[in-house]
Amino acid sequence: VVGHSLGGGCAQVLSLMLRPSFPSLRCFAFEPPGCIFDENLAEDCKEWIISIVRHDDLVPRITQPNLESLRDEFLDVIARIKVPKYKAFHDVRAPCPESHLKKRNEKMLCPKKEIDRDTDFYAIVQAFRNERALKNQTGAVATKLYIPGRIIHLVDTAGAGAETGIYVPYWASKYEFNQVILSSRMLPDHAMPPLVEILNSLNLDEEHEVKTWHTEEAVEEEIEVRRIVPFSNPHGRLPMTLTAVSLGAFIMSIACAQGCSFVSRTTMIQDANGELYPGLGLDAGIWSYAVMKCKKGVSCESNITDITELNVNDFEDSHYCQPYSDVFVIDGHWKLARIAGPFASLVGLVGLAFCGVATCTKLGKRSWTNMSVLLFLVACVLQGMQLSYLRSDMCTDWDFSSDMTAMAACKLSTEGILAVVACILWFVSSGTSLVMSRQVKHSS
Repeated sequence: VVGHSLGGGCAQVLSLMLRPSFPSLRCFAFEPPGCIFDENLAEDCKEWIISIVRHDDLVPRITQPNLESLRDEFLDVIARIKVPKYKAFHDVRAPCPESHLKKRNEKMLCPKKEIDRDTDFYAIVQAFRNERALKNQTGAVATKLYIPGRIIHLVDTAGAGAETGIYVPYWASKYEFNQVILSSRMLPDHAMPPLVEILNSLNLDEEHEVKTWHTEEAVEEEIEVRRIVPFSNPHGRLPMTLTAVSLGAFIMSIACAQGCSFVSRTTMIQDANGELYPGLGLDAGIWSYAVMKCKKGVSCESNITDITELNVNDFEDSHYCQPYSDVFVIDGHWKLARIAGPFASLVGLVGLAFCGVATCTKLGKRSWTNMSVLLFLVACVLQGMQLSYLRSDMCTDWDFSSDMTAMAACKLSTEGILAVVACILWFVSSGTSLVMSRQVKHSS
């Protein structure tokens, strides 16, 4: 388990949680925060955690005691300033050479013993310090936190003026990082790309024996061995991505059969003379259809005997789904759509369950992944069969009287589009399972 900065701290905590299940686990934390574990726990983690700190890096020194100390020193400096504050700010804007630093400090600051303690500022500072000292002794912050594990400190011996650093690594104590070092490189030292180059140039594995935990004799440990560890991802991120895609396909597969707007049907009426009149359209689903109602403020005549006199603009969708009655004849294409949809969801659910297991345990046989490829492919085909509803009697021409013919045309609506997207996601899941199958083959 590896990580940099805050990710390094997360890696250290995660390694502590996974250690009982994976006794061979090791953690490398690059420039982690210094406020992770308490003293005892930081010491116990030395067997498997390596923390690496570069020179004056600020982040590994961020602890509550260090920040308290930095704050006290800052307040002391403010109290010692004997020149107007704007002049002090003007002087410290530019770096001061080491040869002139002592002279400038004597000009701007008075000695600590000469601090005027009768001012309101000093009284407020002292009251604040007493309050913080009491909380530190009795509160939760009384527990000091440290960098866990063994610590490699990379010290630059080239000096501040050198173009390239010359780093010397050594095993440091966790107590060495007990103060924040204010320098021009306290933030640049936290960058990851230069650290990679430094570690590559040092070749720590051979010269400094970082891997000292390897032994020839096997050590028996009382450990908790679990075959299934939630979200352990033994195959990487691929099963997690596959689970997300197949879950989306399953949700859409269920949703596309629930409503009454799988297709939007438009109708034209043709009389015996070949003249066309607009018919009443509607939204239709696989199991129900949307009932039409008169628009608000419009009186729909119920005694119309000639369908050509029907004004379709007087009606609108009521958003109420009505199950099909016996008047509707369910043909073969319609039945196929009704049967294929639930089976696509069921087969896909089995594949989804397999994907969830793959994120928690390591697969030992390639046949399991090949099975998921087949399951998602079958779900894709079944989901596609649901679109046969477009060829049913609901979307074709029919004669409803001796001299009248209804010509219907359907286009996919909300649930129909969901079915197409579900079909695509099932196919993507099948392809992703095939990639995972090859990974299992190579790992075994």
